[in-house]
Amino acid sequence: MPLHQEHHPARAFAAPPGEIFWRVAPFAVYMVFTAIVEASTLLGLSFSGAWTGTLYPVRAVCVAVALAVCLPKCPELRLADMTGRGILFASMVGVAVFAAWLALDVPWGRVGTPVAFPHRAWGDAARPLLLAIRFIGAAVLVPLAEELFWRSFLMRHIQGGDFRRVPLSRFHPLSFLAVTVLFGLEHHLVVAGMLAGAAYNMVALRTGSLGCCVLAHAVTNGLLGLWVLYAGAWELW
Repeated sequence: MPLHQEHHPARAFAAPPGEIFWRVAPFAVYMVFTAIVEASTLLGLSFSGAWTGTLYPVRAVCVAVALAVCLPKCPELRLADMTGRGILFASMVGVAVFAAWLALDVPWGRVGTPVAFPHRAWGDAARPLLLAIRFIGAAVLVPLAEELFWRSFLMRHIQGGDFRRVPLSRFHPLSFLAVTVLFGLEHHLVVAGMLAGAAYNMVALRTGSLGCCVLAHAVTNGLLGLWVLYAGAWELW
């Protein structure tokens, strides 16, 4: 039966563990490094100098390797699914989320204390390289890893059965709400994060394309990266 005709995903068998692994692994690698930074902050420890600057490039390389291994196993990320209207809608959502992210950078919208990116950790000579790695990580690697986990896997997995049989365009109240909240809690700007999670969920529902979700996320993060470089708002990275 074609996927779009599957009306009862909960009656299907669960997906094999391997299929879950391909979609979770890149995000898990990313979060391991996030946990290291968060734990050090909670414990009153600090990474300084070259080590601090090296931590993100190491994370970027590890996530890139995980994506290189896992993406070929995830056929739902297809450029053919990205229609002109879908690309336009995703781009507009990405811009809107960027604007909302800056507007919601307020005390009541934050949880915890963000650590400013150590943009001078490698010295002035190597600073452009460090910034380039950080920008690529935010605008390319993070959208791929997060959308593969949040929209491709979790939003469909919560609906029951084999998540691969659940169209991205199917609305499910519990999965929509859960992913929105959890996505927000992943970020220091928790209110902006929840709004972003809901917006990217809408891209999935409206377009049925994981590629469009990645595009919307990449537009937001790319614009945010440009803003950080322009305004020196390193705490947003």
